[in-house]
Amino acid sequence: MKYYYKLLIVLILGVLFQSCQDDDTEFGAVIAPSNLVLNFDIQGETVADPNGDGTGIVVFNAMSDNALNYTYDFGDGRNGSSFDGTIEHRFVELGVISYNVTVTATGTGGAATTQTVIIDVLSTFDDAEAKDFLTGGTSKTWYWSVTENGHWGVGPTNLIGGQSPDAYYTPAFFPVPAFGRYCNELTECFYEDEMTFTKAGNNVIYELNNFGGTYFHNSYLTQFGGPSALNTANADECLPFTAPAPGVVTFLPTLDTDAPVDQSRKTTMLLANDSFISWYVGSSEYEILEITANRMVLRTVQANDPALAWYHTLTTDVPVNPNPSCI
Repeated sequence: MKYYYKLLIVLILGVLFQSCQDDDTEFGAVIAPSNLVLNFDIQGETVADPNGDGTGIVVFNAMSDNALNYTYDFGDGRNGSSFDGTIEHRFVELGVISYNVTVTATGTGGAATTQTVIIDVLSTFDDAEAKDFLTGGTSKTWYWSVTENGHWGVGPTNLIGGQSPDAYYTPAFFPVPAFGRYCNELTECFYEDEMTFTKAGNNVIYELNNFGGTYFHNSYLTQFGGPSALNTANADECLPFTAPAPGVVTFLPTLDTDAPVDQSRKTTMLLANDSFISWYVGSSEYEILEITANRMVLRTVQANDPALAWYHTLTTDVPVNPNPSCI
């Protein structure tokens, strides 16, 4: 009996050993990238302007042996990735700022090699007036402009035959009517949201107060625990959600837009911590089309469907449901 027991143990160990060998064969050798080199080109760099022309744009190019992917930490709170090692990034902090830029080259089996460079970049873009409008010089809270037709809606970003030119910078597909998201159990959280912008030196801090619930595009419902039992049609709906932490707003010159020059301020806001303006379509980047002391119009492109642009009209007036007993 002892002989058979020992034989059984030997057989089991042999199977396990063979299995490990098979795993090694399947995944291959673990090889870390070698000879990693990181080069960069600052836009507008000359002998007279060694830190660039003020756009803050830098093109990075990483090269190595045996790398499958490159990820970048730009040293300004933002990251990027590239399969071929080449990536463009815009630095936006005003003045000549030093950044520690780190690239990580990843090889087979997750083995990685890193390289860091220190880069001095000049950025001169600033929209002081927009910052003052957003914050009132201190802090200001914004709400949905529910009394306006089209205060929220969607339009195309691609050329569609037969449509007028303004379809590409207006909610031509669907402009919601005034008060259009009241009186619906699936959307009742929407108009409660408070979007607050606070001045902090030359920076602006954005904070979303969603009171524990956010209105999601239906393509994101399963990602955030939906749809709910009430939502049998898989429509857009409010779901419980913890709002992102407050963060610094990055202001960028708008480079890629369908809006004509006279229809956009050409300033874009990039919100930190994957935050968003109330309605969730996976984007944290908002083009400012119009802004005054008490009204602004924003445009954002849906992250999982770049053919769709969403429009938000906000106001400093607290929204009031004209029929509060309807729900």
